[in-house]
Amino acid sequence: MTERHYAHSASRLALFVAALAAGAAANPAFAQDTTGQTGEEVAPAGTIIVTAQRRAENLQDVPVSLTAVTEEALESRQINDLSGIAAAAPSLQVGADNNFAVRGVGTLAFANTIDTSVALALDEVNLGRPDLGTPLLYDVARVEVLNGPQGLLFGKNASAGLLNIVTARPEIGAMSGSTDIEISNRATPGADRNAPGIIAKQVLNIPVSANSALRLNALYAYQESPVTRLVPFEGGTVPFVDVPNKNYDANRNIQLKAKYLYESDGGLSIYVIGDYNELRTGLNRFGNTYLQFGEGSAREQLVLDAGAVPGPDNFLNTADGGFFVDSDIGGAQATVSYEFGSGFEISNVFAWRYFDTQQNLDVDLVPTAEVNTNYSDTAYDQFSNELRLSLPSGERLSGQVGLYYFRSKLDTSNALFGNAGFPSFLLPSFPFCVGAEVAPGGPPNCSVSNDYFLGRSYFATQDTTSYAGFGQLNYELADGLEVFAGGRVTRDEVELEVDQGQIDAFINLGVLPGVYTGETSNTNFSWKIGGQYEPTRNIMLYGFYGRGYKGPGFNTTAIADANGVAQVQPIDPETSDAFEIGVKTTLLDGAVTFNVSAFRTKFDDFQVQAFDQELLTYVVQNAAKVTTQGVEVTLGARPFDGLSINGAATFLDAEFDSFPGAQCYLGQPDPSCAVDGTFDAGGNTLPLSPDLTATVQAIYEFPVSGDVVPFIEGNWYHRSSVQYQINQVPLANYGAVDTFGFSGGVNINDRVRASVFCKNCTNEHIPVSIATDSGENNDGVVTYNQRFGLDSVRSVGISLSAEY
Repeated sequence: MTERHYAHSASRLALFVAALAAGAAANPAFAQDTTGQTGEEVAPAGTIIVTAQRRAENLQDVPVSLTAVTEEALESRQINDLSGIAAAAPSLQVGADNNFAVRGVGTLAFANTIDTSVALALDEVNLGRPDLGTPLLYDVARVEVLNGPQGLLFGKNASAGLLNIVTARPEIGAMSGSTDIEISNRATPGADRNAPGIIAKQVLNIPVSANSALRLNALYAYQESPVTRLVPFEGGTVPFVDVPNKNYDANRNIQLKAKYLYESDGGLSIYVIGDYNELRTGLNRFGNTYLQFGEGSAREQLVLDAGAVPGPDNFLNTADGGFFVDSDIGGAQATVSYEFGSGFEISNVFAWRYFDTQQNLDVDLVPTAEVNTNYSDTAYDQFSNELRLSLPSGERLSGQVGLYYFRSKLDTSNALFGNAGFPSFLLPSFPFCVGAEVAPGGPPNCSVSNDYFLGRSYFATQDTTSYAGFGQLNYELADGLEVFAGGRVTRDEVELEVDQGQIDAFINLGVLPGVYTGETSNTNFSWKIGGQYEPTRNIMLYGFYGRGYKGPGFNTTAIADANGVAQVQPIDPETSDAFEIGVKTTLLDGAVTFNVSAFRTKFDDFQVQAFDQELLTYVVQNAAKVTTQGVEVTLGARPFDGLSINGAATFLDAEFDSFPGAQCYLGQPDPSCAVDGTFDAGGNTLPLSPDLTATVQAIYEFPVSGDVVPFIEGNWYHRSSVQYQINQVPLANYGAVDTFGFSGGVNINDRVRASVFCKNCTNEHIPVSIATDSGENNDGVVTYNQRFGLDSVRSVGISLSAEY
């Protein structure tokens, strides 16, 4: 990063902090309106209770940087999924396919046979694949964004960060419920149509006995894409796999959940959860559009004739094939805990989670059948069990130890093929031989009959087993001075079997027919040591140093080397060494919080897609070293009665220290690109790692008498420019983003809330990814396409909620 970039971002950060500090100092009589719902204990007024260390604690007492997005923040900002959390948590960025990055570091490899660098946890259960986190959020107490390595206490494989989702627990002794309805309409640039949406949520809390309660949740959602399809979809079946072809222009969600809680008078607690989620999407997930065509493109006129004009405001998709994702997600879990009279608590969490997904997308994006099929069928099951012993809180020595077991099975298949727009009358002739009659005699006769001009296919099964023993102990050396240390020993064992090459193609896309197997294993010790000091009861200083870990995996297919010998390629673990210091302050009788942290994390053996000089192709491997460092600031304040202000900012520098084998873009001036098409990306900024991200929200409730209280809410989100690609191809650099949101309405007797809202009110057109088109690259042309999401445009609507 240049000194100019540092100075520019630092000045913005200084202005941001100064503005918030001025608001905080405006009046000494204010209380932070951010009470969190947890179910573990009743929080004192003005605090947020989190479970960032697997125990209920005041956020201000936790020696780690995190953002807790509470139920109230989710509701006031109309945040309905994990991708929307980024608007309230500046350390988090979200790319295509829910690829999360924390402090600039996410997963830069395209394989479902490796874990993600940013992990997901739902009600104390680690989710082994990001697909398990795609259902919409409902009946959520809070979402915690934990910055930096977190695998020590949260299951496995959190080398960069963690999103911890905590849902509301049943309330014993209360018969209650709530209904929430959100109706919206999104902008559809370039099209004369509406993109309506509705999200309806229902909660019912039912007392079962004096010591138990049942909580039932239901959700239905329909959300049309802001991207408009221009070419009619003809349906039919997906060739080769012989399943119905579909196209979904909207997201549809049906989600059901039941939670049962029993708490005895003697310290025994049983908490059982079961859920089922049905998700249907398509154009919202895969509906790319063209940003710019390169000189000499053979596809540009096809797109223009279909009615789309390439550019940053192009929301018109010109593909003739279908886009669909059918995904069923669910599972069950049971937590049994017992607290002894001495204060020790033993608990066991057993969980089963699964997803079953079929999807297809038109790869070429043009209104002719070039490559209309990229079909995948994936089934995933995971079982986990965690046994944990917690020491009594409030004692000089506290903490927890535990054992963890995890097993998963992934069955996945893929078929990608097409005739690349090649003239049909030439396909059967030699040397293409697509659909040809096999005849002896050599050329021009065909000795084989290919299925398609180009293609690939495979079936893969991966079994993963992980065992771990872990613990973290805290010891109070003196009043206000505490040290802590923890460690985790993890054993990972991974096996993969691939059966590939069922499709015969003139151009085989990187797979040789056959059955291939491989296995890999690793034992790792990750750790953390640090301390915290409270010079006064309102100030806490902390610091720590530790190591994170992300386990081994495999490339999805067997790849042939220069000698034509194919094998499945294992991927070694990824590790991260993290240093963090911070200060958390609670001022004016708990009314103001102001927190600052500084961090530096170095990643070794970073898992990323790179060129392998022996295999002479691109594979996922441990090719890079990464350093991410920066400063995080949060502030919450109420300058006067009725007004609350919350803000946060992340100042970031995330770069590759070294990355040999990174793929060049066509025409890249780096000298090594002319040799083998690769370069060393050392010094390049990581994708989706802005220098500065900041967010502010203000809510004002008018001081009126009576049960009807009007309110207004506004929020601002700023993100400096980002680069979407590792090789920094020019048009994949996207400039600074500033979005504004607003809502206003009435709160009636703290029971009924009605409001109108807009998100991204100025209708900024913000892509979730920009990339060069692979088909055009093969033709020697640099063409760009872009992908948009539900939050890429303005949405306006009404929100109604009632509690009873």
